[in-house]
Order: sequence, then structure tokens, then C-alpha cells
Amino acid sequence: MTYSDFYKLYYEPYATDAALQKRIADGIEQNRKGDCRVRVTDAVGKPLANTRVEIKQTAHAFRYGANIFMLDEFKEKELNVRYRDTFHRYFNLTTVPFYWNTLEPERGKPRFAADSEKIYRRPAPDLCIEYCREKGIDAKLHCLVYEAYMPEWIKSLPLAEVKAAYEKRFAEIAERYADKLYEVEVINEVLCIPTWKGRTSALAHSPDLITWSWETARKFFPNNKLVFNETVRWHRFKQYGVTDRYPLLLENALLKGVTMDKIGIQSHLFVGYKAQTPEQYEQSARELVDRGNVCEMLHTLDILGQFDLPLEITEITIPTFGEGEEFEQLQADMLKLWYSAYFSHPLMDTIVYWNTADGHGYTLGAEYDENRCRGGLFHKDMTPKKSALMLKHLFEEEWCTNLTAMTDADGYLSFRGFFGNYALTVGDATAILKLEKGKEGDLAVIV
Repeated sequence: MTYSDFYKLYYEPYATDAALQKRIADGIEQNRKGDCRVRVTDAVGKPLANTRVEIKQTAHAFRYGANIFMLDEFKEKELNVRYRDTFHRYFNLTTVPFYWNTLEPERGKPRFAADSEKIYRRPAPDLCIEYCREKGIDAKLHCLVYEAYMPEWIKSLPLAEVKAAYEKRFAEIAERYADKLYEVEVINEVLCIPTWKGRTSALAHSPDLITWSWETARKFFPNNKLVFNETVRWHRFKQYGVTDRYPLLLENALLKGVTMDKIGIQSHLFVGYKAQTPEQYEQSARELVDRGNVCEMLHTLDILGQFDLPLEITEITIPTFGEGEEFEQLQADMLKLWYSAYFSHPLMDTIVYWNTADGHGYTLGAEYDENRCRGGLFHKDMTPKKSALMLKHLFEEEWCTNLTAMTDADGYLSFRGFFGNYALTVGDATAILKLEKGKEGDLAVIV
């Protein structure tokens, strides 16, 4: 397939869809921005009339991130330095790996400490959390219950012992990290369990898998946001609507009293991850074209929105279909399109990209290799691709409010801006302002 083929399949139908583009633009304007009237006063409360004020957004209320699986994981020292210096400049949130099989490969000896023995793409939690604290990034836990990645020592245990081991795991993680985590993914990919033969514990086949997992998570993480995470196929929602498996799974869990805080949605376009030849790659691209359907993405978000819970794109991969400038630009254009659609939805509050650097994705050899998708935002050497630069442009320029305004005779000024933190500067004095969704209105700042 040529560049033109990929362009016509994955991008052009949506970029030229006037109704879709209007929905996205209107959604961003209505759901991501608010009106604010500020009265600017001096230190003794005197209004500053007819005064020029510089308004600069310093942080977003919206969270956008990526996984941090390559922190200090490169063979080359200079790439580890570059990764550390680069990551926090592009994201305000990250996914920290807590896969049980690599966090506690030997029973009773969890790899929490920063100096733990290295396992590729599984940096120790202490290392990740310390980096997040240093750089001002929010950290999310992935994942408490993920039965595809169980340590060998637990697979043969009876259910009661499995649950006891899980409780110990939850308790240890909570004691060490609960107050350092922005949110916690409780359970992941329940709908995939039938395909994980030989990889799971007894809990995977227990009728109370979901309710027990959530009750136990709420017990140990009472103050954290708890997230349900599941893989989604957009085209299935077009076929089945509210009868798709994920809405039914969520509805069943909620009816049984599960108190989730967010609904997580995986959004990978892993084109060619099993391909061995160009022909197989082309076949994969044609088979997966529906998964890049932006109209169906929004339709799915609307269906999941029936539960009136915040939504999160927990994992997103957008491929680079080939080598060279054109293909990199297409990935960047698709990223803008996808992110804009997600950002426009009223219930969306977080988008997390998956692999940051090409060549360092998850692989099982010939049968499964995410690197064939070329889905990173950065090249192998952590220099930014056009997609990384696009992401930065969106959140630091296009979806960021920076302006100059004059107060009126009573010291008031009004502006409309993206939700987040602001610095208002008059001369050498600066005041901090927070514009929050649902809390718009008159505010006062002292400079």
C-alpha cells in the first residue's frame, strides 16, 4: 500500500467530514473552556483600574500522558539521560508498571526499591514515583488485577490462597504508594480472559472476580480514583450498540455495587503487529481500518457515557505506516484528529499514549511485536517524531490560553480560557488563578 492508500483509509474521510469536524470543534469549545471574570486588586484591596494584565496558562486541568516503561531501561547511558530530560516536557501524567509477574517474580520479594534487579520495560515503582515527584508529573498504577501477567508461583494455588496473596499485594502497594498515586487501575482486560490459557490464577475463573477485586481495592485505596480498564473495538459498538460486552460488563458491575470512579478504554491501532511480510502488513491494515473510525470512536464514547462517569483513554497507539516524512506527518495528523475527538467529549478527562519510543515496545518475537506498528511518538534515539511535536503543539499552543487584557474602571477583566492554572501578571507582580469546570464565575486576585 502507498502513502496515498493509508491517507485515504485512515485520515481523509474524517478530516473532510464537516459534521464531524463541527462536533469536535464545538465540543472542545463547550467542554474544555470556561468564562472567567476577575477583579484585580493591589495588596491592600484597591482595584487596579484600566491596567494591562498578562494572562498565561501554566498547567492544564486535563491529564495527558504516556507509559514510563523505558525509564532508565536503555542500554546507552545517553539515551537514559535524554529520556529523563524529555519525558516531563511532553506529559503531565504517566502510567507506572505494577505487573505482578515482574513486580514479584519471587514470592515475598517484591521489586519496589529503585535499585532492584532490572527487568526490561518494568522499571521499579520507587524509581518511577521519584521521577514523577521530581518533575511534577502525576502517576497512575497499572494494574492491580491483570490476570494475563501472573507470577508463576501463584498459578497453582487454590482460590482462597490466591485471594490472600492478592490482599497482601494490595496492602503492600497501598502502604507504600497510595498517597503518591493520582489514580489506580483496579482490573484490566476482563473480556480477554478466555484467551489467556495457562497464564491466569484461580481468581480469573471465580464468579466474584470483579466485585471482590473492587471491594478489596476500595478497602486499601479508599482515597484514590479507581479505574476500570478494558480493550474496546469501535466497530463492534456500531454493530451492537449498548448490547456490546463492555457496557454490559460495566452495567452488571455497577448493579452489584461496584463503586468505580472512571471508565478506562484502550485505543490501540496495532497495524501489522503479527505481519512477517509486506503483504501481511497490508492485510492487517485493511482488517483494522474500522478501528481508526473516528465517528465510531465518538459513538462508543457516547454509549459508555450513559453511566455518567469520567472516561479515560488509558492506552493509545497510532501507527506510522511507513518510513519517511510523509508517513510521520500522517501519524501526526491522525494524532491530532484522534486526540481532538477524545478531547471534545464532555466526559473525557485523561488521554494516555502507550509506547513513547519506536523499537522499544512489547514483543513476544515473531507472533507478537508492537514495534512493527512504529507507534512511538519518538524515534529509537528519543528524538521527537512529528507526532510528539504535534502533541506538544496541541496542549501548549492550540489548546492553551495566553492573552493580554485590560481591566475596566472597577478593576474587572473577563476572558474565556481552557481549564487549568493561570498566572496573571501586572508589572513585576504575579497572581495565581485556577479556572475549574463547574466553578466558573467571579474571582479576585491580588497582585
